[in-house]
Amino acid sequence: MTTPSRGGDRSAIQIAGGIRERTLAALGDPPTTAVFHQIAEEIHLCCPQLSRFKCVRLAYGWTVEEVIERFHAMCDRERIKRRGLTERSWREWEAGARPDRDYTDLLCRLFETGPVQLGFARDYTPEELRRPEQGQRGPWTRGTAPDLVTAAAREASEHAERAETSEVGDSVLERLRTQVIWLSRRYVWESPLPLFVEMRALQEQARRALERRVHPSQAGELYFLAGTLCGLMANASMDMGRRMPADTLARAAWTYGRIAGHQSLMGWARGMQASVALWDRRYEDAAGYAEAGLTHLPRGQGGARLHMLRARAGAMLGWTREAEDDLLKAADAREPGAGDELHDGFAGEFAFRPAKHAYYTAVAYLHLGRPDRAIDQARAALDLYAREDRQNRSYGCEAMAAAHLAAAHLMEDDPDGAERAMAPLFDLPPERRIDSLAETLQAARPRVGGPLADRLQAFCASGLPQSAARALPEAPVTEGGVG
Repeated sequence: MTTPSRGGDRSAIQIAGGIRERTLAALGDPPTTAVFHQIAEEIHLCCPQLSRFKCVRLAYGWTVEEVIERFHAMCDRERIKRRGLTERSWREWEAGARPDRDYTDLLCRLFETGPVQLGFARDYTPEELRRPEQGQRGPWTRGTAPDLVTAAAREASEHAERAETSEVGDSVLERLRTQVIWLSRRYVWESPLPLFVEMRALQEQARRALERRVHPSQAGELYFLAGTLCGLMANASMDMGRRMPADTLARAAWTYGRIAGHQSLMGWARGMQASVALWDRRYEDAAGYAEAGLTHLPRGQGGARLHMLRARAGAMLGWTREAEDDLLKAADAREPGAGDELHDGFAGEFAFRPAKHAYYTAVAYLHLGRPDRAIDQARAALDLYAREDRQNRSYGCEAMAAAHLAAAHLMEDDPDGAERAMAPLFDLPPERRIDSLAETLQAARPRVGGPLADRLQAFCASGLPQSAARALPEAPVTEGGVG
């Protein structure tokens, strides 16, 4: 038996944690045993290198020490003689060893399931006869009845992939593309941290596929999807306050785009580097990256975004005429029929819709020393976001528009207007308080006083960067952790 590397095991554990967190967050009621079994099944589908036994433990979120304590507590509760269960034995079972019949019975009792579900036995029942028992919920269910459509789709997809032996089939590419598009669109309204875990898992799938024998056209698609995922992870890294990894991922996205010959991805990646440089106060670098991006993507949503990034950099550098020129060019770039696959097709986080355009314009005017124009544009952005449907209403950009509206009111010596603009922001949960939002509000804090200043300080001290630091530590996972 091959033991997975520590790095691969750690990655799988992070994926498992993301699946568990996402599933439990979507529940309206306390999780049932069936829900935990569903989580375990999903973990095993995403991380087949993990044993089913380990997936069940990770679904419950228990460490090895904790699960052994629960095992002994179960024995005491049900008046069963305690066994001499050790951590070593447990880890051997998770690595593929099988417990004896006595221990198997007790482990099934602990997790309220059978030996097949724990990976200690095989089910030889014909597929057509496998049905959840009356009143029970199967691993594929999310409601009160078996979701046979989802089960059938997954089974067909898995069988189709097994049928491909010598190359990556179109079904794999189609599914990967669909998952990447869905991630891009979910990023607009979901919290970045659990999505980052999904992005990384998909990126690994794309890299593994590239290691197989593929046709040139398939390789191009895989490089493009790998680069797109790098771009999404770069954006998430920025939101988590990790600018250096964000720049590295943006460079990787540009490289993948170059290999794939995908101009819109190359242009978008240069824009991501410009955005990192802006927040890093490297304004000349930001202008240079935006300029480089325009050589790949001069028109459409992508071209408008790059002109706006260059306008913001120019405003910070005091290049007033150049910045105002770029504001005009950004509007001109939105000509009919100038769409591209990434900004218009994948859309979601890659889109540069009118609301975001207005928000960027507000930021540029703010740095140009025109708070009156900034207020007008920020209000226009918020009005546009209020009319957007859920899949296009970026909570992060909407919050940033409100933060810059507050900053513009403070420049106009209007603290009441600033407080009104900030009021909706305080309802954002910590996991949605992106790093740039905290930095923008921190910059405005010296201009306010009293309770509002204290409230701002507390708000900025608890956000996504702090949540990410706790959930994705840089130090290796220790034996005491969930592993």
